[in-house]
Amino acid sequence: MTSLLRSKRWIAAVVAAGTLFAVSGCTTSGSEDAGTVSPSSGSASAAAPSSAASAVPGGGPSASPSAEPTAAPTAADTPEPSESAEPTESAEPVAPSAEPSPAPAVPVPAAGGGICTAAELTGSIEDQLGGGAAGSVYRTLVLTNASSQACTMAGYPGVSFADAAGNQLGAPADRAEATAGSVTLAPGASATTTLRQTNAQNYGAECGLTPAAGLRVYPPGATDSLILPQDIPACSAASIVLMSVGTLQPAS
Repeated sequence: MTSLLRSKRWIAAVVAAGTLFAVSGCTTSGSEDAGTVSPSSGSASAAAPSSAASAVPGGGPSASPSAEPTAAPTAADTPEPSESAEPTESAEPVAPSAEPSPAPAVPVPAAGGGICTAAELTGSIEDQLGGGAAGSVYRTLVLTNASSQACTMAGYPGVSFADAAGNQLGAPADRAEATAGSVTLAPGASATTTLRQTNAQNYGAECGLTPAAGLRVYPPGATDSLILPQDIPACSAASIVLMSVGTLQPAS
């Protein structure tokens, strides 16, 4: 029994000695490792956090900005204002492409005279041979230059019925389709035109039948008139036209 106890104590002592040796070895090794770190290694280890910090975007306050601030513009960098362009001269007005409608032809006065006036003329109404038609009669209106100088007329005369006092009766004559031309009348020369007169009695009561004493005639372009005697029935109603007249032509 005593031998067994001694053996157990010997084993325990051996185990304790081994454990103490192992612990002493580990402590020595750690101290030696810590003491052998070189300065350069320490610098690398110390620099590591700084490198890691700079690699992270948006680092701490110690991180420096990536770009320098932009310099404020100076007066020299500001562009000079460009001079205003000279005003462009306005283009010449463009003439209208279409010409205005020509004004009615005005007779050109002949040498020594102007437009024939009623005061320079005499006139007459002449029957035409075979000038009768159903309900109408064709007659010739003649105007003669009674002055001592030439005068000119062109176009249609104005013609209407007149009573004994010279007042107009009914509607004036219509204009028949005809070619107008300028006629120069030397002293004593005449111009003529065809006058168509319809029988007033064809219109019955609506006519307002009234006897006419003659025709009031205005030469073309003149403001005065002459009355040519003619006894003929006329209508007082202005809605009924009893006459038509053509343009004046040189007498044949």
